Amino acid sequence: MDNNDIIRRIRYTFDLSDSKMMAIFSLADYEVTREQISDWLKKDEDPALKKINDVTLATFLN
Repeated sequence: MDNNDIIRRIRYTFDLSDSKMMAIFSLADYEVTREQISDWLKKDEDPALKKINDVTLATFLN
């Protein structure tokens, strides 16, 4: 399981919209765009998938 799997599972478990996820990041003074969130949530087979790094995931979780 990688960071993208983790953030996908959190999003769907807590039914978080893009806006809610952006708000959570902003609470940590970390600005993300809707496009970044969309890229992180794409399926593993999608060539447009962008990997979310450890620091960014930790920022979201904290």
